[in-house]
Amino acid sequence: MKILLASAVIAVSIGLWGYLRRARRRKKQASPFAIPSGVTIGSARLLAEEEVALYSLLQMAVEERYLVFSQVPLWSFVEVEAAAKVRSDVLRQIALKRVDFVLVHPGSCRVEQVVQIEHESSQPHQIERQHVIESVLEAARIKLTKLSSKKNYSLPDLAVQLGITAEE
Repeated sequence: MKILLASAVIAVSIGLWGYLRRARRRKKQASPFAIPSGVTIGSARLLAEEEVALYSLLQMAVEERYLVFSQVPLWSFVEVEAAAKVRSDVLRQIALKRVDFVLVHPGSCRVEQVVQIEHESSQPHQIERQHVIESVLEAARIKLTKLSSKKNYSLPDLAVQLGITAEE
């Protein structure tokens, strides 16, 4: 009898705990987003000065062949098709990775080429970040062009780097 009573108390406790946990989760989801007091949010610079110059040069080099976008999240232009768990793991890996510039075909609206600025950094997290980006681009068959942050490119040099010819 005592065992039955103890089992009932444990079952009710577990049920109550689960109910309260779900209720708390629902309450959190129902409340609208609000910026906490003491938090200041302002506009941040999207591109560094050398990136602005390269962006302008890219736009001139690709003329009307491509649309040029900067600081694009990697997950926003690749499709990940896999089982739910694997897909979640891949998306988690690429979630906070951004590429410097994308060249988008104006007809298909698909990214055809990514332009990354190579910075001289041997920090392990930067190397791993770049490895993830390169792996995803290779799997998606998206061309990657790396440009040195130290070099000043002329319009013809940049067109050659991008593989753009006059006939295109």
